[in-house]
Amino acid sequence: MGKIGTAIAKALIKTGVKACDIAGSVRSEHGLMRAKGELPGIHVALSNEEVVKDAEVIVLAVKPRQVVDVINDVGKLLTEDKLMISVVAGLSTRILGNLTRARVIRGMPNIAILEGSGVTAVSRGPRATDTDVEFTCSLFNAVGKCYIINEEYLNAVTALSGSGPAYVAMIVEALWEAGILVGLPSDLAWSLSIDVIESGARLLNSKKPWEIISDVATPGGVTISGIKFAEERGLKGLLMGMIESAYRRSTDVQKIIEDTIEANLSKLRK
Repeated sequence: MGKIGTAIAKALIKTGVKACDIAGSVRSEHGLMRAKGELPGIHVALSNEEVVKDAEVIVLAVKPRQVVDVINDVGKLLTEDKLMISVVAGLSTRILGNLTRARVIRGMPNIAILEGSGVTAVSRGPRATDTDVEFTCSLFNAVGKCYIINEEYLNAVTALSGSGPAYVAMIVEALWEAGILVGLPSDLAWSLSIDVIESGARLLNSKKPWEIISDVATPGGVTISGIKFAEERGLKGLLMGMIESAYRRSTDVQKIIEDTIEANLSKLRK
């Protein structure tokens, strides 16, 4: 019941699940009070076993380094009659399927689910059914949009939409500072920077990027001058390079996480 787990619990309630049918675990008394305050009516415990034993659906929303400890706590309880939805970054359904007997689905939400406008990609794992996939997407559609994809694309999704809010934040920050640079009051520059991102996104629902550029850029005008400056300095190449770098790092991190988990579990079995 950290930030993502709490957001998912709120999404469950939006889909019609009663608060009294939701349980979550936390690591401290402080977390206990915080979760109960944010989600009145749900059962919050300090024990993973207490949460999992009677559950039909388990959402694994922990840091990668915590997975081994959690599986050690509840692995025996994760049987075929339970659906486990993992939102652990960099952990494949192959590993999860080997660690448990549960039906496994992997999701990659971004931080915007906290505001109800998240983007989540979902991949079917071992033993999961069509009904499991439909349920999982209905859950994430309650806090944004859900895409069903092949798992091979999840690291790329992580680099694009998972990390994307940070890139957008950087762009907005640059627009804001540029507005101040050319003489706008700070608060006006900030509001305009957010508004132009939102209005541009709405336009892109009905128009392609080059169509918007054609509509805005007049011969010898202001916009084409700005576009020329961006092209000369490789703006598009820079943005593509950011995502490519994040993708490579995501792939490397997954290998590190999975190698570590498999090594730790091998030691425990001995």
